[in-house]
Amino acid sequence: MTNTTTENNPYMAELNEKLQNEINDRIKIEEELQRKNHDLELILKTSRYINSSLNITEVFQRIAIAVMDHLNSYGCAIYLISKDGKLLLPRFVIDPVYEKEILATPLDINSSFTGKVVKAKKSMMFNDAGPNENGFQIPGTTEEEEERIIAAPLIFKNEVFGAICLNRIGPYFSENDLNLLDTFANYVTTSVKNAQNYQKFQREILERTSAEKAKEKSDRKFNDLRTNIPVGLFRSTPEGKFLSANPAMVSMFGFDSEQEFLSTPATELYPKIKSRNKLLSILGKENSVQNYEVKLQKKNGVKLWCLLSINIIYDDSGNWIYQDGIVTDISKEKMTAKNLAKTQFRLATILDNVPNITLYETGGTEEFVSKNISKMLGYPAEDFVNDKEKFSSLIHPDDKKYIKQKYLEWEKNNKSGILTSWFRVKKSDGTYIWIEDRKLEITGKDNTKYTAGINIDITNLKNAEEQLKESYNTLQRILEETVEGLVQAVEMRDPYTAGHQRRVSDLAAVIGKEMGFPKEKINGLKLAALVHDIGKINIPAEILSKPGKLTTPEFNLIKMHPQTGYDILKSIEFPWPIAEIVLQHQERYDGSAYPKGLKGTEIHIKARILAVADVIEAMSSHRPYRPSLGIDSALEEIEKNKNILYDPEVADVCLKLFREKGYKFPKVTIN
Repeated sequence: MTNTTTENNPYMAELNEKLQNEINDRIKIEEELQRKNHDLELILKTSRYINSSLNITEVFQRIAIAVMDHLNSYGCAIYLISKDGKLLLPRFVIDPVYEKEILATPLDINSSFTGKVVKAKKSMMFNDAGPNENGFQIPGTTEEEEERIIAAPLIFKNEVFGAICLNRIGPYFSENDLNLLDTFANYVTTSVKNAQNYQKFQREILERTSAEKAKEKSDRKFNDLRTNIPVGLFRSTPEGKFLSANPAMVSMFGFDSEQEFLSTPATELYPKIKSRNKLLSILGKENSVQNYEVKLQKKNGVKLWCLLSINIIYDDSGNWIYQDGIVTDISKEKMTAKNLAKTQFRLATILDNVPNITLYETGGTEEFVSKNISKMLGYPAEDFVNDKEKFSSLIHPDDKKYIKQKYLEWEKNNKSGILTSWFRVKKSDGTYIWIEDRKLEITGKDNTKYTAGINIDITNLKNAEEQLKESYNTLQRILEETVEGLVQAVEMRDPYTAGHQRRVSDLAAVIGKEMGFPKEKINGLKLAALVHDIGKINIPAEILSKPGKLTTPEFNLIKMHPQTGYDILKSIEFPWPIAEIVLQHQERYDGSAYPKGLKGTEIHIKARILAVADVIEAMSSHRPYRPSLGIDSALEEIEKNKNILYDPEVADVCLKLFREKGYKFPKVTIN
């Protein structure tokens, strides 16, 4: 019926299409903004977290926490490949239940999800992890049908040395999640290698003190490590003379040799001498600096953003003799952050000019309202920034109670997720528009909590909704009138059973209500019952009203009425499966009836209810071939054959209605 209505009302079709296009455009803008913000936040976190420590356990922990937070997973495991290349050894695990079991269980590279990722050297997601044959079982854990897994290899110099694996229950991982994890894995690989190499570095230094032979071996390994480690290592005096530097340090600043670098004063690496003096001042007070961002310059004058971690070394008398440090080039990360900031600015600029959508931030260090609010409400954005009560004063009085209730519910849930509400706002010309307000609480860098959100003009949507309601009510009335006509047609053909369908409909509806059916489901049940015998319209009247016993051919003709009813109703677009219910209303629970011999739950629940109501009404009413058998006989039939011919739950509910709650068939007036 929906298709017919759309064809008869081109305006409605055009309105629906415009409405859908507008909604889709808004969703795409929101999703793009959220994704860009998400990526920016992840990169900023990783730039501070990953390079700030050379402790391998701490590095693993920071990696896991950051990626779990941004990919919304409940568990994370980081694996390294065993020396023989056959196993993945768990090196760090976060899991609320099975952390110990996972840590104790190496994975076979050939028979696990993570192993598959390592062998393929590419990130993969397994959204069917529960039943997937490539899964693995860790002792003590159980199979979870809705488990999703995403994993990425850790690759250094084109060699896979491990993998990171995340778990989620429920929502599928997306291609965007996969791309984000892949980028993240590529980025943290160097950090993991740095931490591994640094562990070896520390271990070798300790070994140097054990014996001369061990010292020589340690020196050799130290030199190898010093040569291969991909971050700059240096030692310098307080005056700025470099005492040593590894190849990465020399290469980072564009020098041809270590000797050339060592002959260059540290002051020449600083574009502004004030930056070095500030760093020395901090070192003198704190004895060390960690993750200190500073702009340095290469031999050719090209500027670099670097992350410094420096420790002062004192002699036995407490004199500052030199400092050891680590230098990491973060120019690419800074450029990425800058580009993302530009992208965010562009998106904000676009949204400032998108009609019917405004952005806002309130409660933080800076208040913000996008400029295009002036197009929506007729007031400049500055009015809302300068007057925090301005927007609230424009809300329709009748909607304020609703908004307060929604806000209190949000507070009870600790303001988690997005608060969405719909209300009216007064424009500068005195008219009201409907808006959809979506807000969420954000925690800033200084732990300040503030609210950010978006307002969307949905006036057209609300108007369309009202028109759709009117159309629906009209269609509902037409449907009811059509059904009434069908019922009367059957009653005219079979006057002896006049009112039968109406009484069956009433009893079926009461049974459905007792079984907890919602109102809409009960309406469908009533409608199916009203037309369940529509197929009898194709049976000769003399057979329908025959007082004696039917012959086999006559009974076979009667048995065709469910199929005939289905054929009549199947082309009508009801909101419920009316045709199927009518087709099945003569089926029985044990599969012994017609037309298809369905049994048990193969029969639609509404058809099972209809079967019981039909038998009760038929047995307790007068028929041409017999007088009424009485309601008691009808109830005995249901009780005797429940779980055989009739659904046991439906039968029990029906018996209780008559015997305990005093149900009686209503009097039916036939037009």
